[in-house]
Amino acid sequence: MRKLIVTALGGIVFLTTSSTSCKKKNDGNCADVMCTAMFTMINTKVTDANGRYVKLDDVYVMREKNNDIYRPEQQSAAWDSSYVVIDDGYLPKMYNSTETFYFIGIKNGIKVVNEPFVISADCCHVSKQSGKTTIVIP
Repeated sequence: MRKLIVTALGGIVFLTTSSTSCKKKNDGNCADVMCTAMFTMINTKVTDANGRYVKLDDVYVMREKNNDIYRPEQQSAAWDSSYVVIDDGYLPKMYNSTETFYFIGIKNGIKVVNEPFVISADCCHVSKQSGKTTIVIP
C-alpha cells in the first residue's frame, strides 16, 4: 500500500512539474526547461470577398527584424483552406521574445498578401499575439 501511495505522489509531482515547466521563464536559458511534445502551428485562412478559399502559388513568412524568410513544412491544409504562418520549427531563432512577421502570399507571380502577425515565443512554443484569422483579398 505504501509503495502505491509513493508511486501515485511521484506521478502527481511529475505531471504538475512537466505541465507547468513549459511556461517557466528561465532568463533566456531554455536548456533546463521541459516542454510538452505538442507542436504548435499558427494558421490563417485566405479567401476572396465572397468567402471562397484562395489557392496561393507560394507562401512564406518574413521576420521584420532581419528579413529572414521561413517556409513551414506543412504549408497548406486543404481540408480547412488554411495556411501555416509560423510553427515551432522557427522557435530556436526566437526563444523568449515577441516579434513581428509578415505573412506573404503570391498568386500568378504577384504579391497578393502581406499581412503582419505579432508572434511570441517562450522556451517551448510559439503563439499568436495579433494577426488575422482570415485574410480577405480582392
